[in-house]
Amino acid sequence: MRSRLVGYLLLFLLVFSVPLKAQIEPISTLKVQPIPLSGGDIIPPTVLPDGRLAPSYGLFNQFFPGFPNQSSFDPMNADPHGITNFRGVTAMGYTGGYTHDRKFAVVTDIRVYQGDYIGGEIADPNSAGATRSARGHGTFVEI
Repeated sequence: MRSRLVGYLLLFLLVFSVPLKAQIEPISTLKVQPIPLSGGDIIPPTVLPDGRLAPSYGLFNQFFPGFPNQSSFDPMNADPHGITNFRGVTAMGYTGGYTHDRKFAVVTDIRVYQGDYIGGEIADPNSAGATRSARGHGTFVEI
């Protein structure tokens, strides 16, 4: 029992001591790439009722705004979009249910944003990724 507790403590320390950086794959149709929020939520491993350990979902560069007094969501005023320096309109919704045989829970988080943002564009095509800040406008959908 003690070794399991030590293992969980070491896992906890390891997860929270790793530097977290925001990375996305470039969107080829955009001249100005959006920059993701730094930070966000870390969803840790969960102990199931039968004692097994469900895997961690890792770091999300996203917050999950929800209802007051619910521990599974961030506060109502948490950023609903995943883009830093964003000004615009955001629509979001959570849906949930079970598969027909009730073996699996299905939860979705759907978000749509449209607006202006300050992102990064290529500063020098002959460099190894040098960027400069630039203004952009776009519509983004996350499922």
